Parts: sequence; C-alpha cells; structure tokens
Amino acid sequence: MAIPDSSEETTLTEDGPDGPDKPPHGKNAITNLSNHFKAALNISNNTASKPSTKQISPNPSVPLPPPEAGTYDKQPGHTRGSLQKLTTHVNTISNPSSASASSPTQSDSDWGGHSSPSSRQPSQPASRAPSMSAGTSGGKLLTATPKKAAPPDAIAGTTVTPARSPKPPSVHSDHSAHKFNLKDLLANGPKLNRKASQRSAGSSDAGSDGGKGKTKSSAGDSATSLTKKYGVCQKVAIGKGATSVVRLAHKWDRAEEKLYAVKQFRARRKNETEKEYVKKLTAEFCISSTLHHPNVVETVDLIQDENQHWCEVMEFCPGGDLYAAIKKGGMSPSEVECCFKQILNGVAYLHSQGVAHRDIKPENLFFDTKGHLKIGDYGASTVYRLPWESTVHMSTGLCGSEPYIAPEQFLGKPYDARLVDIWACGIVYYCLHFQELPWRAAQPGTDPLFASYAQACVSPQAAVSACPPTINNLSPRACRTLIRKMLEPDPRLRSSIEEVVAHPWVKTIEICHEVKEPKHIHVSAKAMGLLHLGSNGV
Repeated sequence: MAIPDSSEETTLTEDGPDGPDKPPHGKNAITNLSNHFKAALNISNNTASKPSTKQISPNPSVPLPPPEAGTYDKQPGHTRGSLQKLTTHVNTISNPSSASASSPTQSDSDWGGHSSPSSRQPSQPASRAPSMSAGTSGGKLLTATPKKAAPPDAIAGTTVTPARSPKPPSVHSDHSAHKFNLKDLLANGPKLNRKASQRSAGSSDAGSDGGKGKTKSSAGDSATSLTKKYGVCQKVAIGKGATSVVRLAHKWDRAEEKLYAVKQFRARRKNETEKEYVKKLTAEFCISSTLHHPNVVETVDLIQDENQHWCEVMEFCPGGDLYAAIKKGGMSPSEVECCFKQILNGVAYLHSQGVAHRDIKPENLFFDTKGHLKIGDYGASTVYRLPWESTVHMSTGLCGSEPYIAPEQFLGKPYDARLVDIWACGIVYYCLHFQELPWRAAQPGTDPLFASYAQACVSPQAAVSACPPTINNLSPRACRTLIRKMLEPDPRLRSSIEEVVAHPWVKTIEICHEVKEPKHIHVSAKAMGLLHLGSNGV
C-alpha cells in the first residue's frame, strides 16, 4: 500500500462561509498523518507522537460510549430455514394474511398510523441462496419444497446419525452435508454422518481478494477437535461481548501459520430453555455461513472445543475494529470516505441476499491487512426475504446498540429491517467524521438532541427540513443530501441501499484496495495488523 500522497493534504482549506468541504483537520494535519504512518511502521519503538486531530462537532453531541454500552440482548431473527417453514405454512392455508401475526409483511407495519410503502422494491434475490424449487405465479408465492440436502439452517424436522464417538462435533457451512438436528447435536456430542474433509479453511485473508481465490467454509470430519483443526487458542481474549469471548487461534499448515478468530459462546442460562439456547447459538451461524463477500467477515465453522463449549470459527481480521480507529483519531478525509463506502458495499451485499444485519456499529466492523473493512457479528441479523419471494417479512424486537437504533424500533411495532441498517450506517458516518454521536438515543421523549433534530426535519421552512443543523455541519458538502435521507426519522421516506450506493457522491469515493496508488492508508488498521501479526511470528 502506497504512502499517502502529499497532494491530498495540500488541498485542505480552511472552512468557507458555507461550511467545510472537507473534514477540518487544523494546521498540523500533514504532520499528524505522517506521525500516524511512522507509528504503523515503528510500532515496537513507539516513537510516534499521539495524534491530536480530533474533530469536534459544532452541535451539542455525545461522546462515543465504551464498546457494548447500551447494547440490548441479541434476539435472533428469522433464518432461511425458519422463514421457509413459515412460508410453507402460510401457503397451506386459504388466506395467507392470517399468518401475518407471527411474521408480518410490509403492509402490516405502520409509522404514525400509515402503512409502509408497498412501492419500495426489494433487493435482488440472492445468487448464493439455498436452491429451492419454488417460484411465483400471478404475484402469489408458491409453496416451496426443499431439496434433500438442506442447508444448515434447516434445523427443524431433520435427522441425525446415532453417536459413536465422544469427540466434539462440528457444524460446517457446506450445503452438501446431511441434515441434522441441533437439539440432538448438543446432547453428548453425537457424531454426524458427513462427507470426508475437503480442503482446509481459509487463512486470515480469506475473502479479502475481491472474489479471487476466496476461501469459503468447507465440510470436514465432525469428530475432529477444535485444536486439531484450527490450532491452539490463546488464553488472552482479543474481544469480549455480552454473550461470547473471542480468542485467536493459530495453526501451522506446512510452512504457513494460519490465524482464526474463535468465538466461544456462553453456557446456557438456568432460566433459558434448551430450544431458546439452540436458536440463539445457531442463528448467527445459519446466516453468516452463507455470506461470502470482501466486506463480510468469513465464517468457517461451528464446533465444540475440548471442554464442550460451542465455538464459531471465523477469519481473523488483524487490523482491529473501526471503533478503535475512530477513538484513535486522525483519519484523513479520503480514509473516512473509503470506510463509509466499504460499509455500504457490505450492506448492499447483505440486502441482496435477503439479510439485514440490525446491529451495524463501529465495534462490529473489522479491518484486515489489505484495507478491507468487513461486517461481522450476525447475532442480531435476520432474513427478511427468501430467494423466490418478492414480499418483505417485517421484523420485530428491539436489538442493537442504543445510539445506532432507528427511531421506529423504539415504537414496539413491526419494522423494515433494511431501513434500520441504513439509519445505522448514517450514524456511523457521523462518528467517522466527528468521533462523536449526534444523540444518545433516537427517542424524542427522552433525548432532547434527537427531539430537536426530528423537529427540524419536519420544519415548514424547506431550507431547515432539507438540511437540519446536525447534517449541515458534515462534509464534504456533497454528502449532506445523502446523510439527510439516510437519517430520515420517517422510515417511509428513508433511502434504500440501492438509492444510497447510486448517489453521485458515493460513486466518486475511492476505495483504497481497488486502485494501484491509493490516496490514503488505514493507519490504525496498519498499526494493529503489524502488532498482531508480529507478536504471532507471522
């Protein structure tokens, strides 16, 4: 990756009368960026000065809270398997709308007494979605009949081979495997009747080459232990959440050491039924294992370790998360925009697969060593549409982290999960620009900052409603119309991901790993990558 070209910094100007065209970095912007780069290349010497280019929002705003602050319990949404069962049931009754209570469609949700817009077009059907013999006729959904080799998320109504070995099993994301019942799988570690092991799973850069040589999740011997397949896990955690701990595993494969991030799930709570635990445990894997994109963290395996703890094996992103990069500060304008566009590309892919993340935030966005920013942690994600469907299944439940939650989620009514992701992306851009949050929660009754913003959005003065003060201070100026549509309090008027990526400003943004001589480097990710990989002898 090339050293930042000085021509970019020389174009930075002081704020004009109409607001800045670039994020203001002050007089020492060039020096601080140079120091960042030195810190990345000399991490062991620690000779670089600490950056001091933090941008302060002219508006009253909220500091970034600690990771996991204000996070609601992750309640998994639909997987393709559960939604397939529901769809099949709906089509067996004479009036499909009678089943809308359990999974409402678009017309069931309202905002202020109005139904959601039926004119909003769903994302394109998933090309990698499980193959199902279904279709549409006259706008009505035909009953779907799954093939014999069901995907891993076809949980219910499946069979399992009797256990013959006490060794811990694994559940891979290869769709050629036989069906299994996860309830039985959790009991005493039965051995699944699976095909022989294929090639080993990907290294830390799996899926980071834009589709070339991308290593996807592969089937393997279910009796093989976590240590034998993916190496020894470090005792020190590289990440902690409310329901899991993430550790780094490294294994020598011939002359190469491969790194994996291993998420160990919590044990089942006393007040939690086995069915509830299984759903929470497997929902993330059932969705994430079908996703393969440069801006999505690759999921490799679901397996038990030697202590019978369930673990999800993922590609390791040594560059750290976006939260750490934002807190460190000093990101150049082109670096901010590059991060934002990569997030949008990842969300566009998820929505094209019928998946909504529902927990987009800096803590769930991870860097690899090549400048890719990847979306991870699918514990709150949901499938809102099956491949053959045109109807969008609405979501319920309050999930995510409070500062990034869209206002319609607080109403307790069904909502379009796609638009929740759009709102969260808009908040993340604000964080990238100011290293602060615009408000603590998008609730007019409890947060005066958001109340003022919502009031400005419906102001009778066109100039105020089109660009409220919170939006008017963002830069470059070209981004303001887009962020205003992304942070539209009324979800009926909010932009879709297709409209966002088609915005003229977004099209002009340069992604660093797509050009030969990028204008920036992701300094924090570079430094973290050298720290992680250097400490592991890679």
